[in-house]
Amino acid sequence: MILIKRKLFFKGYVEVTIKGIQAEQMIHELSVQRIPFYNLKRVNRHELIVMMKYRDALLLRTIRKKYGLKITYQKRGGVPHFYSQRKRWAPLILSTFVAICLLFVLSNMIWKVEITGGSKETRYEVELLLSELGLQKGNFIQQSGNLSIVELEIMNKIKNVSYVGIERQGSSYYINIQENKEHQQNPDKNPSNLIASKAGIIQNIYVTRGRPMVRVNDFVKEGDVLVTGFLADEGDVYTYSEGTVIAEVWYNIKATIDLNKERLKLVDQPAEKYTFSIAKWEFFGGQPSSNSRLLFEEERPLYFLKWELPFTIHKKYYYEEETVTESFDDEALIIQTISEQLKRRLGQSIEIDYYKILHEEKDNDKVNIELFVKLIEDISEEKMLTEEDMKKEEDENDNEN
Repeated sequence: MILIKRKLFFKGYVEVTIKGIQAEQMIHELSVQRIPFYNLKRVNRHELIVMMKYRDALLLRTIRKKYGLKITYQKRGGVPHFYSQRKRWAPLILSTFVAICLLFVLSNMIWKVEITGGSKETRYEVELLLSELGLQKGNFIQQSGNLSIVELEIMNKIKNVSYVGIERQGSSYYINIQENKEHQQNPDKNPSNLIASKAGIIQNIYVTRGRPMVRVNDFVKEGDVLVTGFLADEGDVYTYSEGTVIAEVWYNIKATIDLNKERLKLVDQPAEKYTFSIAKWEFFGGQPSSNSRLLFEEERPLYFLKWELPFTIHKKYYYEEETVTESFDDEALIIQTISEQLKRRLGQSIEIDYYKILHEEKDNDKVNIELFVKLIEDISEEKMLTEEDMKKEEDENDNEN
């Protein structure tokens, strides 16, 4: 019986009860017309049970009239019967499938990013940088990349931060930061001013502690007070000054640049390829060319609720090793080199706003150059206040009043 059901599963089957005086004659008629039937059983003298294919059972309706029999269909099964009942099971299966897909998508999204520690200003800077790195609410977890790299990026690009710890709990990220001691607010710190470390035209002022003494577009000389720790409006109170004063500064630069050496540093952007893996087997992405070398690989697993699935998206960076002859813009290369040297000397926050080449002399692959460069940089420098400085500021404030 079980073997017969398995045999008829894909074609469909039904058990037919035949009642009537000429039930046996009808079975004989089926044999004559070569209509297959299986598992014939006699219930009593005028009642038989037979199993037939789903489509063949429909032929019995015309034959039974000839013999005046009563036919009853029972225990239907197989693929055709299951498909005929689709109005019952299809909505349930479809809704279950949609619910699983929705849970899968939501499990791979970032729902919370919480930053603790540090000052309000530093937390804001970290939040902006995290958005650039893809770690923000509403993004997919796979967009955020490796957490160790994110931690390094924060510590490298935000000078106030000395430590970053990122912990992932499900679809939530908790970021703890610690600031350098010199950037933390300290009520016991000695009073100080921010003075100009060089001459320039003020472009932007951001003061977190102290009283600003200059405005945007003011010209200041080296040593001028930009922010004072003397709070005259609060009754001759002194505090330490803290903030950033961005100014436009001009430099006259003379340098010798080895163009051949600098060209060797220029590398094409690596090619990015994505692959998808299930356990240890990788699919899609294609094979890199024979001249390609794998530089770096990021693995980004997929999740369902809090569980990590055996499905992983791989992001691979390849570099073409073949020798290619390319033409370079020497002027752009010179400015890029000068910019890198200035950033190493003055800090990564400086920006070249304008430049003018005054003199250029080439000797093979070396260039002797003189140029004017306009930089946008922070010119503030902290200076502790002595008793003489405090007395002087009090006298000046009394004279103004």
